[in-house]
Amino acid sequence: MIKNNKYISRYIYFLAVIIVVNGCRQEYEPTDSDFSQFGWRYYEDGDYLGARDWFQEALKEDSSFADAYNGAGWSLGHLGQADSARIYFSSWINQADQENDYLFDYYAGLAFSYNALGNDEQALINAQSNFFGKQDAVSGDIWCFCHRKDINQIDVRLIQAVSEFRLGMFPECLETVNALYTDLTRQLSPAGDATQITGDYLDLDNSGTFTLNDKLYNGEWIDSTPDGQLSPGEERLFDAYPLFYDVNTVMGRSYLANHLAIIAVHASSQNGKNKLSCNTDRCD
Repeated sequence: MIKNNKYISRYIYFLAVIIVVNGCRQEYEPTDSDFSQFGWRYYEDGDYLGARDWFQEALKEDSSFADAYNGAGWSLGHLGQADSARIYFSSWINQADQENDYLFDYYAGLAFSYNALGNDEQALINAQSNFFGKQDAVSGDIWCFCHRKDINQIDVRLIQAVSEFRLGMFPECLETVNALYTDLTRQLSPAGDATQITGDYLDLDNSGTFTLNDKLYNGEWIDSTPDGQLSPGEERLFDAYPLFYDVNTVMGRSYLANHLAIIAVHASSQNGKNKLSCNTDRCD
């Protein structure tokens, strides 16, 4: 339902708009696409409640309109209503054309929804098997969400890694973490040396970019104070990349958990720092 004056005024505008066609005036009835376009405007402005309402109006016009299911699902996800988001994504994907350009939007949305619901099995299926497993079926392009491009496949791969860790799939999680660091190459910053408090890696080949065999900060340091806090001058610990840990040990799993926490900061869609180069042609 359209609930407040802002939505009512725009709704009335849609209903009252007059267009001139060949010199004739005629009333224009808004379509499902019109409602959906308004929904995306509200979504991109961060008004997820308003966006949800417009997408639901679109579905009243056409209960099979894919774009409105997509928008309603993402809007509800941002509103913290993960189960409702899941229902919208699932409702459409069951009837979707597997060549649809927006298929990854739904798989990513389902991965996020199931992750929020604590269903790691389904989160992993939608992230690993569906999202990454079917990328070549559409275009092979690196995915970004068209309506919020700071959400991209780094976030989906992190969902995969977290799900694998929670499910005790530690060797698979280690492999996914290494892939995540590859995705994040452009974002990682070098540390001058191990005692520098900032920086993600030691640039051993002095290339200025993160490359194979550089060393990554593993989340640990020599706490010489000791006060449990990383302080300037204390030596941070770095490990060779690709990472290799004995994940059958508590120590190996601890390092793996450290990297998940580090990557989560980098991959957070809230900080807008994802610098993955993705093809946005389909967003036009």
